[in-house]
Amino acid sequence: MKRVWICRIALVLSLAVLLTCSGTAGALSFTMFPVGEQSIRVLYGWEGKTIVAITPYEGDYLVEYNYSHGRETRESLLEWVFGETGRRVQLTAMSEFTSYEITGPGQVSYTTTGADTGVPWKGLPETCIVSVLGDAHGTLDGNGLETYTDHAPIWVDPAEPFYIGFWDGAPDPGERCFQLYDARIDADGLSFSFIPSGDSVERFQSFFPACTTIPSMDTRFDPNSRTFTLRLYNTCLSSGGMTQKELNWAGEGFYETLYPYEFPAGSLGRDSHFLKNVEIHADGEDTVLTAVLTEYAYRLTVEQSNLGYDNIPSFRLIFREKNYDLDGWDAN
Repeated sequence: MKRVWICRIALVLSLAVLLTCSGTAGALSFTMFPVGEQSIRVLYGWEGKTIVAITPYEGDYLVEYNYSHGRETRESLLEWVFGETGRRVQLTAMSEFTSYEITGPGQVSYTTTGADTGVPWKGLPETCIVSVLGDAHGTLDGNGLETYTDHAPIWVDPAEPFYIGFWDGAPDPGERCFQLYDARIDADGLSFSFIPSGDSVERFQSFFPACTTIPSMDTRFDPNSRTFTLRLYNTCLSSGGMTQKELNWAGEGFYETLYPYEFPAGSLGRDSHFLKNVEIHADGEDTVLTAVLTEYAYRLTVEQSNLGYDNIPSFRLIFREKNYDLDGWDAN
């Protein structure tokens, strides 16, 4: 035991000397000392990184770390460290993980909460698979395969409430104002698209900061009536108080001949395989859609897009039946 501690102290001291002589921690690598959990902790610490977890795998290491500097944070990054050479490969950007596991040499499957760490936005959880590019020396195999990332859609139980939209550690509908442009029943769900509210210049311009987004939304489900409720925050069914001069001044030619615009409240039309009695109406500053889910509506996912030239944000609610290949034979 005494020898082990002497070796550890010697390793830390040698690292300290290397760091002092180099003049910059960021320029260091594992080429001058052995790769191991202790050296990883020391080197990452000198680089200003806080280690969350180290997972050994067949001589290599998966490192989860962040830049918290003692502050509480939910977000971290994953990095692969080759034990043979000390080569490091960053696998993810900053994410809020719910789980991750090593699925092979240099390959990791992980699931996030859906919260975006770059902007205050939360979507559905996301599951990804990422693989390291090259071997311990950075050499590609004969096929020259690139890093592989698989973004699998997350299917949620429509009976469980979920929230998508602006997020600051909690739901926050934000101040952007929307006008419902179109809503319709698809074969496998519902489609929606949006334009700015035309009631005032302020509401019109709130639509555009950085890039357009879909409205913040949440869902509810009544198991007794099987009524599914979707609320679109800060979204109106009709608008158009802006003058032509104000529209011209706003400089968005795409919308200049559109207002006043109204999407009719009431039924969206005939029933589908998954939905019955689909209706839409205004509720204060929001738009609310209700529908009765059929027995076939087992799981739900959301696909987001933007039509035109970043002018018409849109999304689809997609339902599916029970699938034993996806859900397992013991699925309820």
